[in-house]
Amino acid sequence: MFGLAVFLQLRSENRVFDSLSDKVTSAYIESVQTNLFNFLKVPIQANASVEMSMQQALTGDSVDMMKLEPSLIGTLQRVFPYSPQLSLLAFGSVNGDYIGVSRETVTDKLTLILKDQRTHGVLNFYSGLDVNTPVINRVRDYDPRVRPWFRMADKTRKSFWTTAYWDLDAVRGISISYSTPVYDIEQRYVGVVSTDIKLDKFNRYLQELPNLGNGVIFIVNGANEIISHSTDEKKTTIQTSELTQQENVQLLKPVDSESIIVRTMAPYLSDMSIHKTKFTVGDETYYGRMVPFGEELGLHNWRIIVAVPRSDFVGFLDVNRKVTISLILFIFIAGVALAWIILSKITTPILQVAKQARLIAKLKWSPTQQSHFEIKEIKLLNDAFNDMSSTLSKAFSSLKHQVYYDSVTGLLSKEGLQERMRELVAQGEQQQWKCLILVSLDNMTEMNNSLGYQKGESLLREFVKHLLAIVPPDALLAKVNDVEFAICYPKTCSSEACSQEMNKYIQLYARSQGYEGEHLLFSGNIGFLQDEFDDRSLADSLRNASVALVAARKKGSGAYEVYHPEMMSRAVENTQMLAELSQAQNNDELLVYFQPIVNLSDSHIVGAEALIRWRSKAYGMVPPNVFIPLAEESGLILSIGRWILRESCRQLALKIQSGWPADFDIHINVSARQLMQADFYDLIVKTIGEFNLSPINLTLELTESLFVEKRTIITEQLERIRALGVSIAIDDFGSGFSSLSYLYRLKFDCLKIDRDFVSGVLENARSQAIISSVIRLASGLSVPLVAEGIETAEVAEQLRELGCPRGQGYYFGRPIPLNEWPIPIYDK
Repeated sequence: MFGLAVFLQLRSENRVFDSLSDKVTSAYIESVQTNLFNFLKVPIQANASVEMSMQQALTGDSVDMMKLEPSLIGTLQRVFPYSPQLSLLAFGSVNGDYIGVSRETVTDKLTLILKDQRTHGVLNFYSGLDVNTPVINRVRDYDPRVRPWFRMADKTRKSFWTTAYWDLDAVRGISISYSTPVYDIEQRYVGVVSTDIKLDKFNRYLQELPNLGNGVIFIVNGANEIISHSTDEKKTTIQTSELTQQENVQLLKPVDSESIIVRTMAPYLSDMSIHKTKFTVGDETYYGRMVPFGEELGLHNWRIIVAVPRSDFVGFLDVNRKVTISLILFIFIAGVALAWIILSKITTPILQVAKQARLIAKLKWSPTQQSHFEIKEIKLLNDAFNDMSSTLSKAFSSLKHQVYYDSVTGLLSKEGLQERMRELVAQGEQQQWKCLILVSLDNMTEMNNSLGYQKGESLLREFVKHLLAIVPPDALLAKVNDVEFAICYPKTCSSEACSQEMNKYIQLYARSQGYEGEHLLFSGNIGFLQDEFDDRSLADSLRNASVALVAARKKGSGAYEVYHPEMMSRAVENTQMLAELSQAQNNDELLVYFQPIVNLSDSHIVGAEALIRWRSKAYGMVPPNVFIPLAEESGLILSIGRWILRESCRQLALKIQSGWPADFDIHINVSARQLMQADFYDLIVKTIGEFNLSPINLTLELTESLFVEKRTIITEQLERIRALGVSIAIDDFGSGFSSLSYLYRLKFDCLKIDRDFVSGVLENARSQAIISSVIRLASGLSVPLVAEGIETAEVAEQLRELGCPRGQGYYFGRPIPLNEWPIPIYDK
């Protein structure tokens, strides 16, 4: 309640202060705007006065600078004698002559600056207002037409304010100028008149503004550069003597100011929509106000920024308030302390119990101590926690053992391996590990399914027994998942020692003894990583070793592979490509190309093979031998296969409707995964029915390996498909097992001989003999033979002479979309 009361009081006071600050800063801004308007209007009035008097003096075809001297001198002496901001009033003619009257900063003395025929083209600085007075400085090769105050007025023929530049007065400094084009009495353009304001005088003007107090005021242009300020800043010195580079003045940025008040306001200036703000510097609160200024004077995007401290208008109110609140707070704290002493006698035992409760989760709990001052209810709670601690300690110990150790083999788990590494680091025994071996037992599932889980676990323990006999005493062995074991070596292996070590583990798969004397070969592979790692990088090392293990599996059972960084790059690339491939169908990136199959006797097209193509937005045209294996491994081949089947049938149906032969045959490649799907047969029936095709329009191509595997599911599926009327073709015959037994056992409708034999038919007598044998074999089985890979007319003619009925290859046509075929279609 005390805090709420203080909060409400402070909020009420702050609202009053904020309202008061708005009024004070608004009044101050209005006063500053009025003074600055009068300050900056003087150069405009001075130019107008000089322009009017010059028109009377400018007669004839040339500009006589002697006639202009009275206009400039009279304007400064008589019209604006009390305007110290006018530091220079000058005129530059279109022919390059120059005359100016400068006002000294301290003494207000007027001096003449001249360049005409009298000075022989040299810019002279005189000590008085007459050319007969001594010359105090000279500048050769001076041309007013290239100076910033002349150029823009000369180009646009309009009055304007220049940006800041270094002037050439007797006392060098940074100036801004108001320039006006001048015309003679006959309205001929003769030059530019310019009035300079030195920024130092501008700064002094702001510093002398009344009622400034402890606040600051500064003016910024559209680039958020400080034009003028009331603060003490470092003097800017000229960095070059070249006239052409003296207009590139780097004005002070608010963020670089010497004043911490200006620096604090700098971030608010980048947003033109912010007009007021409140901020704190040290113990003082400041109210800032930003208002636009000068549009009516031709000054675009200038702003006046004022920051007024609260102490300027509230005096010592803040100090008195703090003293009052401090006294009240002291009385309050004293009362609370007294109540605390009394209540702590009662609450301390409860807090002790709460503290012990938090320690239970960390396994650091110990029985609470009995207090001399303890009520009955707290004692009962204390006893209950003592009983609960004993139970939880046992449960936590059991749970920790389950997490850190494998229940079947007793080996460390992945989490247990990491924890053991941490323990060794804490004991100072082992900081880094040098290499990691990942051993897999890939046929564990098959053993459990065939022998039962009890025998499978016994065989697993037998495998671990042999594994432990190989693992060195100083290495760590852990079962990191269901079928993989990790061995961490503390020492680096040489190439020869590494090879010998790998051979020990490989022998596990060759000489393992099965359950109860049964001889059973374990199947698996080994991944090897030679790199330093610790408990924090264990996960990354296991991942790298797993990548090597995957590469070893591709070599076949009992092989090992050493990890190289390129493996991870390929794995990452394959993962990224697989992600793109999974979206290829939705993004319309998949295409079906068709390659014609022709009768070699008359070159008539009798069918075509459908070939998948992937035009990826990320990778371009991806070869099938790159993305098809990825689709096979990931299972995407199922959805891609369904799409190929439907898209090929759709395109063929359109061609048959346009006049193609009704028995035109489309060959589509099918994978083992597709044949093992229970709904594959129904998919074929549905597809050909949807597009009103006949089963004779479809031929499924399968590789030899599918026939050799003797899978019952595949065999039954093929029989149902052939019964439907769809043809089955054996693709790439001769490249694989090529056993006559499966040709005898399984029924098929077409043989396609591998392109490796076809390409050598002209030069290789062995290839010619093999092709002749296959032609006679296909003729004896009464199935058509298609020779793949025909690329020349000579090869086609040789195959025709050997009796090969059909051919396919680049000679007849490359794979292209069906609607782009340039070749006419004939009836068979």
